[in-house]
Amino acid sequence: MLNTENKDRLIYALTLAIEAKFDVSDWTKLAYEIDEVKAIENHSRLLRSLSWRDPDYTQNIIEVLKKIGRGSGKLVEIAEYINLEEWLKNKRADLYDELYNDIEPNQLLEENPLDTDSFDLDRQIKRIYDSLEGDPELALGTTKEMIETVLKTILKDKVNKLDELDMSELIKAAQKNIKLIPEDVVAANKATDTVKRTLNNLGQIVIGITELRNSYGTGHGKLKNNSGLKDYHARLAVNAGVTLAKFFMQAYQDQKQ
Repeated sequence: MLNTENKDRLIYALTLAIEAKFDVSDWTKLAYEIDEVKAIENHSRLLRSLSWRDPDYTQNIIEVLKKIGRGSGKLVEIAEYINLEEWLKNKRADLYDELYNDIEPNQLLEENPLDTDSFDLDRQIKRIYDSLEGDPELALGTTKEMIETVLKTILKDKVNKLDELDMSELIKAAQKNIKLIPEDVVAANKATDTVKRTLNNLGQIVIGITELRNSYGTGHGKLKNNSGLKDYHARLAVNAGVTLAKFFMQAYQDQKQ
């Protein structure tokens, strides 16, 4: 999987490959392929500097890629269109290792992430959001796996047959095994009921994540990006999942101290 976390390095790699491979017709084809005709053809110097082999051509490529790549999804499209992975493997092994041999989001989850210093939830969440535009199915699948890992870590050694529980059962079990509201809070029982309702509502969206992922996601042998699912569809589910995971993780860690 292409690592889009460091956008500047990705733009640099794309610039090197494009500079080596492209002529004017290639730029025209790319413009229509990714629906960025104005950004490419209206740049005052890009195509002219290429035709005349002017020294500012490299800088013009970077300017266009930065404009197009405000969201990482377009950069991923370009990388796939020009077969960046293969070019880097043959021409720039260092950049290939940096951009393609990094750990994939759904491989970042440790068996017990909350019991180690190696798991960085904020970094995991950033990777999920980075993948939303380019691969919403992956964002859904990784969100589900993140939530399950957080909940199972909380419930380890507390619940039997943990692997047999589905998402809704994991959420209910986690609510029973951590204090949702500190006991010294005024009207703690009422506040706890309110938090439970809120978590249950988020849980329903999380269950929706499961359904979306089973239909469109990266699990169960599904093909990547074959659903037509848009980033805004995935964002709804991802936002709920991130909120749920962060709440449970912070409550769990607070009560371990």
